[in-house]
Amino acid sequence: MNNTLAPVLFLSHGSPMRVLESSPANTFLKSLAGRIATPKAIVVVSPHWETTGLHFTQQAQLETIYDFWGFPNALNQIKYLPDSPEWLHQTLKRSLPHVAGTKRGLDHGAWSLLHLMYPKQNVPVVGLSLPRDASLAELYALGEQLAALRAQGIMLVTSGMATHNLAALAYQGEPYSWALAFVEWLQHAVEQCNIQALLNYRQLAPGAQQSHPRDEHLRPLFVALGAAGAQPAKLIHDSWELKNGNNSSWLWGELNE
Repeated sequence: MNNTLAPVLFLSHGSPMRVLESSPANTFLKSLAGRIATPKAIVVVSPHWETTGLHFTQQAQLETIYDFWGFPNALNQIKYLPDSPEWLHQTLKRSLPHVAGTKRGLDHGAWSLLHLMYPKQNVPVVGLSLPRDASLAELYALGEQLAALRAQGIMLVTSGMATHNLAALAYQGEPYSWALAFVEWLQHAVEQCNIQALLNYRQLAPGAQQSHPRDEHLRPLFVALGAAGAQPAKLIHDSWELKNGNNSSWLWGELNE
């Protein structure tokens, strides 16, 4: 790595079927690693690992967690087993002195993205949990604590969805007006780095309650915003799936076009 900071990413992970099926989001993720500098390591935050307090995956090789049901067995045959060396654990703990180590692998919110980006499993990975009791401001502050890792070549990948209302998903039909309005508002606020508006998005954004009845899939975005600081965001992908699932994804950092 040169003196350029490692990127920060917020990636909408979508359905687990993205790993198996061709789609705009699948194509985007497969090409993404070639458009950014290869990091020394990755810290990944998934909405599917919520904890009391803050934890990280403390084991030398991360297992693949199949935390879904009703999908083709082919998904359960995928093995994503990246190394997670001790130096990476110690580096993370220096930035987060109160983080606790936990024996755990990667859930689909993490490995489904990384499997498409780095299929050779050649970049070390450590998973970081999403503290369920943290406020949005506290998640932003957590990102600020992680920002120093970027100068060491460690990329932060936060996973979630720009909209996440499972009850509103469908195989056919155009997105509802509330989903479209929310995504437009969200994209504009992130582009403008309007942190105060984003911290108060549930009061300010149209369609916020319907787009995120429970907002665990948006909360990782605030970790990314904190790690990015004042660096401008690039909207690097925007597509829809299952009618109301929006895949907006952002990068903070250098992009090779």
